[in-house]
Amino acid sequence: MVSVDAVHLILAEQLSPSIRAAVTDLGGDGPGTLVHARPTADDARWPTTTPAALVHHLCGVLVSWGAACLGGEEISRDRAAEFGYTGPVEPEVDRLEGLVARLPAWAAAATRRGGLAHPAGTAFDVEGARRAGSFTPEWVLAHILHEVATHAGHLELTRDVLLSGSRDR
Repeated sequence: MVSVDAVHLILAEQLSPSIRAAVTDLGGDGPGTLVHARPTADDARWPTTTPAALVHHLCGVLVSWGAACLGGEEISRDRAAEFGYTGPVEPEVDRLEGLVARLPAWAAAATRRGGLAHPAGTAFDVEGARRAGSFTPEWVLAHILHEVATHAGHLELTRDVLLSGSRDR
């Protein structure tokens, strides 16, 4: 059984600090930073995204699966647009940490309601999962943890490639 306390602890104490550290390593929002650089060319066969866009996308994940699905809040999300984000990254890291802090309250709201709302802006087959009985608060918590951990790894790898100057590989 996935515990909201365990998921929150991992997100808040391990993954959020590693995300902040990667952004800091890339120079944050300072002049000449790499937070808006891509490790591959825009026309690459396997294009990548920028560190800032990854952080912005993670905020979208938490809003969709946390605020909307668990918390029952009405939100609007354009998932595809998240990957083109060009705004400042440090406020997005702060926003991500604030969203992580709200996760226990959203999980409690789902428990009080006795169910989950539909996540916004996702390609996941929610209705199929509902029919199969696998769409539960525990699954949503595990999904959030999986998404943040996966993209934190992407962010760290992107940082390593950008800082190594290996953009042509």
